[in-house]
Amino acid sequence: MAKFTNKPKGRTSKRLALNKKYKIEKKVKQHHKKLKKEARKMSALGQIKKTSSKEIGIPNMYPFKKNVIETLKRKKDQEEQEKKIQKLQAKEEIDLNLAEVKSNLYESKAPVVEEEQIQQENIAQLTKEHKKYITQVKKVVEAADIILIILDARDPMACRCKHLEREIVGMPGEKKIILVLNKIDLVPAGNADEWLAHLRREFATVLFKANTQQQQSNLSSASIYKKTLSQRQDLADDLTSSSKAIGADKLLELIKNYSKNDGVKSSVTVGVIGYPNVGKSSVINSLKRSKACAVSSTPGFTKGLQEVVIDNQVKIIDCPGVVFDSENKDSTLLRNIIKIEQIEDPREPIGEILKKVSKNELLLLYKIQTFNNVNEFLCQVALARGKLQKGGIPDLECAARIVLQDWNQGKIKYFTIPPNQIEQE
Repeated sequence: MAKFTNKPKGRTSKRLALNKKYKIEKKVKQHHKKLKKEARKMSALGQIKKTSSKEIGIPNMYPFKKNVIETLKRKKDQEEQEKKIQKLQAKEEIDLNLAEVKSNLYESKAPVVEEEQIQQENIAQLTKEHKKYITQVKKVVEAADIILIILDARDPMACRCKHLEREIVGMPGEKKIILVLNKIDLVPAGNADEWLAHLRREFATVLFKANTQQQQSNLSSASIYKKTLSQRQDLADDLTSSSKAIGADKLLELIKNYSKNDGVKSSVTVGVIGYPNVGKSSVINSLKRSKACAVSSTPGFTKGLQEVVIDNQVKIIDCPGVVFDSENKDSTLLRNIIKIEQIEDPREPIGEILKKVSKNELLLLYKIQTFNNVNEFLCQVALARGKLQKGGIPDLECAARIVLQDWNQGKIKYFTIPPNQIEQE
């Protein structure tokens, strides 16, 4: 069906071509833009005329026109000067605020010094807490017939307390002292034999390696006393790989020999004392061949006295570790008395480690280049372990904590030479 339309026939369409349409629109836009531009010019001229009329504002026929204009200029200059003064005062106030901020920052450094003092006081307090355990040590010494003094094989002389040994010898009841040279797996075999010969000049000494097995009972043990460690190379090599206890049978045999009274074996009480983290509880577990005492590398883990019955004849008393002698701060931190996380500046004891350990040992352990001081060493360790701060700056504190952790775990090989060997050299 056809659509109905009112358009007359023969009439053409009013539609324009697109090129013409766009040209018209463009010209219209340009025209409007031109009109706006002219309007802005006219408004600017009008403002100029208004301001000039305001500035002039005085009829030419006025008799004192020049004087009035001069007074107006002076007033205007005074207003401008006042504005400048206000700006300067505002600037001075800003400078004063900045100075106050800087002074506050400078004063904030004082609490840092106070924090260091507090840290030193905390260290002193921790050492005092360890010294408080001396009363428990005295109870153990008084109650025991045989005293086991546990020494770290890496530095035995630093773990001894001569005046306490003299007190034990002078006590009534003829108390016996046995030196237990623990952690012999961390020193060369020949060095352990040299220390054994040196310490036996004063007291009975036993080489020992505590058991590191994970089961709760039936801990293994091995014997080393047919020959010395330096002669038994197979055993010396086995020390670093085996988790068995070494020296437990010999120590228990020595204790039972001391318990004989006129050839008759009697029950005996054994007290175990020593510095913190020398392995007192591990020695007791190796003698018992079970996890009788809780063991941890955490400082101050053993809090009180604990009795462990080995058999019908031997009873052992364990006590917390005690710092017997006063030492400097760095040596105290190296004894693992304080948790590494609680040390304010872990870089301080690193210098003591560098004095004790050979440079080649550290270069091989951390796979770094040579260094001349503590900061260079920590910088090399931080780069090797990927411990970096923002901007690629080496994190020295984090590197220092890594080194201290390796020191406490025995990864850094270190040992001392007996005094008689030093004299011979």
